[in-house]
Amino acid sequence: MMRVALCIAREHDLRLVALALLVCVIGSAASVQLFNRVRASSGHSRLGWVILAAVSAGTMVWATHFVAMMAFRAATPVVLDPMLTLGSLLAAMLLAAPGLAIAARQQSWAGVAGGSLIGAGIAVMHYIGMAAYRVDGIVTWDWRYVAASVALSCGLTAAAFQDLKTQGRAASIRAVGLLSLAVAALHFTGMAAMQITVLKLGNGLSDLTIDALVVTTTVATGIIVGCAAISALIDGHTQSESYRRLSRMAMHDGLTDLSNRTSFMGELEQRFLINGGYSCMAVIVLDLSRFKVVNDTYGHQAGDQLLVALAARLTAILETGEFIARLGGDEFAAVVSYDDPDELRHFLARLRAVFEAPFVFERFTASVGTNIGVALANHDGFDADALLAKADLAMYRAKSAHSTEPCYYDAQMDDAVRERRELIADLRTALDAAAFELHYQVQAIVPSGEITGYEALIRWRHPTRGMVPPAMFVPLAEKSGDIVPLSIWVLRQACFEAAAWPNRYPVAVNLSPIHLADPLLIETVRSALADSGLAPERLSLELTESAIIHDRRFALEQLRALKAMGIGIALDDFGVGYSSLDVLRSFPFDRIKLDASFVAEIEHDDQAVSILRSVAMLGATLNMSVLAEGVEEAAQLAIVVREGCSAIQGYLIGKPSRSLADPEHVRKIMSLKPHVIVDDVQCA
Repeated sequence: MMRVALCIAREHDLRLVALALLVCVIGSAASVQLFNRVRASSGHSRLGWVILAAVSAGTMVWATHFVAMMAFRAATPVVLDPMLTLGSLLAAMLLAAPGLAIAARQQSWAGVAGGSLIGAGIAVMHYIGMAAYRVDGIVTWDWRYVAASVALSCGLTAAAFQDLKTQGRAASIRAVGLLSLAVAALHFTGMAAMQITVLKLGNGLSDLTIDALVVTTTVATGIIVGCAAISALIDGHTQSESYRRLSRMAMHDGLTDLSNRTSFMGELEQRFLINGGYSCMAVIVLDLSRFKVVNDTYGHQAGDQLLVALAARLTAILETGEFIARLGGDEFAAVVSYDDPDELRHFLARLRAVFEAPFVFERFTASVGTNIGVALANHDGFDADALLAKADLAMYRAKSAHSTEPCYYDAQMDDAVRERRELIADLRTALDAAAFELHYQVQAIVPSGEITGYEALIRWRHPTRGMVPPAMFVPLAEKSGDIVPLSIWVLRQACFEAAAWPNRYPVAVNLSPIHLADPLLIETVRSALADSGLAPERLSLELTESAIIHDRRFALEQLRALKAMGIGIALDDFGVGYSSLDVLRSFPFDRIKLDASFVAEIEHDDQAVSILRSVAMLGATLNMSVLAEGVEEAAQLAIVVREGCSAIQGYLIGKPSRSLADPEHVRKIMSLKPHVIVDDVQCA
C-alpha cells in the first residue's frame, strides 16, 4: 500500500506553553540564586554548590523543554525515546557544571565564557530531546533557524552570567530575565526549524497522557529546583546572620555589650561629618577608681559583674544625642551632642549620679568612683583621635588630683600630663633596648682618703631630650610599674662592670622599695652575681627606710637572706622620712648614709651639726659605719671629720662619672686644709 505524505501545520496547547514559561522563569531565578552561593563559597563548599546549581539549572531547562514539547500537537502518533530523553537531561547538567564553575571565577571574561558554555549545554539538551521525539513522518530542519537558536542560547546566557559580575538585586533580576529568554528563545526558535511531513495520520498521545506527563515533570522539577533554591536561601540567611553576629561582635564589647573603641571612633567621626542638627559636641572619658580593690578582694569574676552592672546603669541614663562605649579595662567614653551647655552639665551630673549608690551583689557590695575628663569639639579641635586623646589627658589630670569633679581639657596643664606619658613610653622603649648607662660616684674613708667603693647611678641619654635626670624618670618608672625591670638592669649591669674593674672596689646599688617586695629578688641577685663572677662581698645594696615599712616582716626576711649571701646592706637617706630607731635595732645594717640635706646645712645650722654628731655616735654604738652624703665644701668635710663620720661621698671628692676616680687625687684632696680646697676640684 502506498503512503501519502502530508506536510502538517503546528498547533500548541497555550496552557502548557504558559506553564513551560513559568517553569523557566522560576527555575532561572533559582539558578541565579544558587550561582550567587557558588560565588560566595570556596574550596569543597564551592564544588558542592556548583553540582547543586548544575542539577537545578539542567532540570529547569529540561523541564521547560519537555513541557513545551508536550504543548506541541502533531496529527500523527508520537513516541518518546526514554534513553534519549534521559540523556538530554544529563547533557544539560554535565555541561552546566563546568560553565558555572568558569562563570564564578574572578576574571573579567569568566561570565561570558561560562555563560556561553551553559548556553551550549542548553542547545545540546534541546536537540538531543528533539531526537527523542519520534513521529511517524519525515522530519526536516531549517539550519538557519538551528544556528539562530544556538546563537541566541549562547549569547543571552553569556549576557546573563556576565551581568551577575555586578553585585546587587537589579543585576540578579536582569540575569533571571536573560536566562529565561535564552531558554525560551532556544526552544521556540529550534521548534521553528523543524518541519514534519506526516506519513500516517493519528491523534498521537492522548490529552490525559500528556497532562499526566506534564504534571509529573513539573512536580518533580519543582521538588528538585525548590529544594536547591531553599538550600541556597537557608545558606544565604545563615551566612548573613553569621555576618551580622560577627559584625556585632567586632563593634561591641563582649562583656558589657556596650559599643567598643572601634565603634566609638566610628560614631565620633560620623558626628563630625553630620552633626545631626546640634551646634556643640563633647567627648568624655571615664576611668574607675577603687575598681582594682574589687578585683583584688573578690576576684576578677566579681570585677566582671561590676562592669556589667555599671554598663546597665550607664545605658539607662542615655538620652537623645548621647552615646557611650567601653574602651577597655575599666575605661569608658561618651560623646554628647548638644545645643545648650546646660545639657552637657546635666549629662555630667547624671554620669556622676551613676556612681553614688553602691553596687549590691549576692556575695559582695562594692562602691566605686570615677575620674572624668572632658574635651569640647568647638574649643579643642575637630579631629576624632585628637579629641579623644585630649579628653583622656584631662581624665588623667583628674585622676592625679584625686578629683571627682569633671576636668575639662586645658592645653597648658594637660601638655605636662601628655609629656609624662610620652616619657613613660620612651622609658619602656629604652628599657627594651637597654639604652641606659651607669655612672659611678666615689666613696672614701675619712680622714685618710682611701677609696672604699663606688655608688652606681643610672643615667638616661634620651635621643631627643638629651640627658634626663634620674629624679624625673625614676619616679615615673615607679608609677608605671617599670621600676623592677629597670632595677634588675642596673643590678646586673653594675655587677658585670664592677667585675671588670682592675681593682676590687665594692659597688653599691640602690634598691627600690618595690623591688625589695619582689619575691624573685633573692634569685635575681644570686643570678647577677653568678653570671658576672662578682664576689658577693663586693656588692652592697642601699635602700631607704620606706622600703621596709610597707611589709616589715617580709622586707626583713629579704634583707636577712641577702645578708646571709655576704652582700652588704646600707640604710640610705637616713634622717628624712621615718628614721625609726627600731629599724636599726631590728636589722644590723653595715652602713648608715646620712642624707645630703643635713650636710648642706651644717656650716650654718647648729641643729644640723647636732644631728650629724648624734647619728655618728649612734653608728659607733651599733657598730655601723656612717657615711655623709653630699659633701661639696672643704668646711663641710672638716665638720664631718670632726663629728666622727667614717666616710664621705660628694662632689668634693668626685662627681658621678663613667670613669673611676684616681685614688691619689682623692687622698690629696682629703689631706688638704679646708682653706686650700677649692669648689671646682673634680676627680680624674
